[in-house]
Order: sequence, then C-alpha cells, then structure tokens
Amino acid sequence: MGNPSVNVKPLALIKRVWERIAPLRLAETSWDNVGPMIEAPYPNPNHRQVLLTIDLTPSVAAEALSLPSASLIVSYHPPIFRGLKSMTLQDPLQASLLKLSAKGISVFSPHTSLDATPNGINNWLIRPFLSISSSNSPITTSEQIEGFEGAGMGRIVNLSVPLDVRQVVRMVKEHLDLDHVQLATPELERPITSIAVCAGSGASLFKGVKADLYLTGEMSHHEVLAAIHSGTSVILTNHTNTERPYLSQVLKPWLEKELNAETDLHDESPNGQWEVLVSRADRDPLRVV
Repeated sequence: MGNPSVNVKPLALIKRVWERIAPLRLAETSWDNVGPMIEAPYPNPNHRQVLLTIDLTPSVAAEALSLPSASLIVSYHPPIFRGLKSMTLQDPLQASLLKLSAKGISVFSPHTSLDATPNGINNWLIRPFLSISSSNSPITTSEQIEGFEGAGMGRIVNLSVPLDVRQVVRMVKEHLDLDHVQLATPELERPITSIAVCAGSGASLFKGVKADLYLTGEMSHHEVLAAIHSGTSVILTNHTNTERPYLSQVLKPWLEKELNAETDLHDESPNGQWEVLVSRADRDPLRVV
C-alpha cells in the first residue's frame, strides 16, 4: 500500500530510478552535460506523466505543456550544454525552459550515460546482427559499476557469417524504420565481417578503430573519405535517427516499470501510476525531399 504522506519531487525520483537504468557516472562528463537541467520549484504531486524526447525543441515543450499531468521531460540531448548568462523569453530555448518550470515541469538529460549503459542505445543499434555475431564489445570502456559490467561508448560486433554491404543496409533500414540511408563504399568492396556503431556522431570515437563498416548518424565529408580510403564502408542515417526509435522500443516500457516499482512513493490517488510518453513533436530536423 502506498504512503500518502510521502511526497518526493519528480526530479529526485528520476535521479534515483536512473541509477538502475544508466548511472550518470557512465557518461562522458569531460565534455557532456548530464542530469538535471531545470528543477521546477512547485511541481504538482498528482502529475505523473513523463515525456521522452531526443531534443527539447519549442514544439516539444508546447506538447509537454499541453499534457494534463506532465511533471517531467527526459530530453536525451541536454538543452543546456554551456553556461547561460541570462534566461529570457527572447531566446526560444530559454523561453521554453522558463515556461516549463513555471508549469511545474522539470527537465532531465541522460545523453551519453544512455549510450554507455549495457542495455543502452549502442547495444540496441547492434541488435539486428546479434544472431550472427561471434562477439561484441564497447569501443571504449566506461567506469566499471557493479551491475553494469560491459558499459562503454560505441560497440564493435564481429560477425560469424559475412554479409554483403547491401544486406547490412537493408537490416539497418528495417531496424530504424527508415526508407533511406547514406552509403559510402571503398572502390574495392569486401564482405562485412565487423561493424563499429556509435549513436549520433561517431567519427571521433571511430578514430583508430578497424572495422569493415561504420554505422552512425553523421560524419563529415572528409571523415567519410578517410574511412573509405582505408577500406571501411560507411552507413549514415542522420544524427537522431540512430537514437529516436530506442525511446519507444526500449526506454518507454523500462522507465515506466522502474518508476512504478517505487510503490512506497505512490499514494492511492487516481493519478498514482506513472505514465511514460514518447513525444510526437520530436523529429530529426533533416528530411529527404
């Protein structure tokens, strides 16, 4: 039975639950900004909707404000990446943050902690290949935490069955539900026996990594040229297309289960159960026309 006297703010609750999903210590804190972005001072204790998004755009903020019981946005990319000198309504992002806070909605960003965790985005990216893999491992390892063994940035998967690069393309498009991807291949194509993946932008992580194919969201023109000149094929999907489907396929049910496992924090009001939603307004800014 719940305890009506217990009143834990949504941001404190998500921080506790997140330790069971992707501890923030796994993040690349040398450059990343993870954790609480804004804490609403007066959250409604009966509001128990969480909105998941890749980017906190003004459209996503408006969507959250229109929800009847939103109390928290989990924005994968941090909306605050560098220090702010002011918070005004003239800046669209700052205006969104101010409006959300005024309505009792806090914002939390996990970013690279969710990349690194063993059940995170990069592990999800290699799912199509796991049935024919001989091994897979992170490209770089994160801080080792009990219960999160194998955490790290990116993944490299070795295949027991070689694939034609166009087979890989088909598997990627089906997994990410995309009609189109970008493909670059060396002049002399070879069977794909190893694939390095990195959600988002992977070029810096791929430096020095030997693989038959790189799969990521974006790389620069010259980075792609360097890869194919070294004999590595490249598949690019646009940055957030490597990340967005994970929200609905994995994180939504996982986070909802973890939040509702905190039964000692839930009273017996009609709004006692947490509901996790995936933003409908969130989308990659680039599209094929």
